[in-house]
Amino acid sequence: MRARASADTGGRPIPSKLSKPKLFVTDVDGTLLNSKQALTQPTERAVREAAAAGVLTVVATGKTRGPWSKEVLPRLGAPMPGIFCQGLLVYDADGEVIYSNPLPDELAAEGIDFAKSRGVSLVAFCKDRILCEARDEQTDRVLDFGEPAPEAVGPMKAVLGKVQMHKLILLGGPEIDELRPEAEAHFAGRAALTTAIGGMLEILPLGASKGQAMGWLLNHMGVDAADVVAFGDGENDIEMLQAAGLGVAMGQAGEKVSEVADATTLSNDEDGVAHAIEAILASCTASA
Repeated sequence: MRARASADTGGRPIPSKLSKPKLFVTDVDGTLLNSKQALTQPTERAVREAAAAGVLTVVATGKTRGPWSKEVLPRLGAPMPGIFCQGLLVYDADGEVIYSNPLPDELAAEGIDFAKSRGVSLVAFCKDRILCEARDEQTDRVLDFGEPAPEAVGPMKAVLGKVQMHKLILLGGPEIDELRPEAEAHFAGRAALTTAIGGMLEILPLGASKGQAMGWLLNHMGVDAADVVAFGDGENDIEMLQAAGLGVAMGQAGEKVSEVADATTLSNDEDGVAHAIEAILASCTASA
């Protein structure tokens, strides 16, 4: 299905000679949801119209399957599997974990020490829980995204062996971006690092990404990646956009994301996913 897509002056993708996709896979924050963390009526309507046409939607997010999901997922139509926690957890349509890729305890311990020695806040995503040593202004930033309230558990290394940590996030301001080269050198060849939100640096198992998890899920579902359209806006979406038959970047996406995408759409505050879905389905109808 891969074909370079053009865009009109509004940024709306117009795929050329595109066969009907079998699946849409979409990032959540900055993509499916607008900047107020809301699923707008135009986007909900487009997703449901796609489902009626036989193209269902799977979410692929760095978030837990937390409080936000109870509001958003039922509005996307039929229950579907989903990719969560940056691809470290995959749930089936009934909300049961069917794939899990946690950090090895020794790597989690090293990440905890790294954050502590640099004086930055840290949270650990542990399936549907978020743990921290002590809550502060930085750890509570996750609440802005509909995540579970962080649980203050004291020394983080004390819970290793009792709770699996899937990913760690170092939180702060500009100092986090400045810390990234040091973190990349420190964890080189042993962990993957990515950023979804400014001032948040994520430490993941080596090789982990939304793209890797999407490949696992597609194999599980019996769907070819060439028959998938993926939507995203952040660095953590790059592998997913590259792996899909058609990768669509949001209008506000950074240069690195836009460069790897096959098309761009409007921003998430302009219902970019809705515009893209409508254009893709119209193109498929026209070429039928």
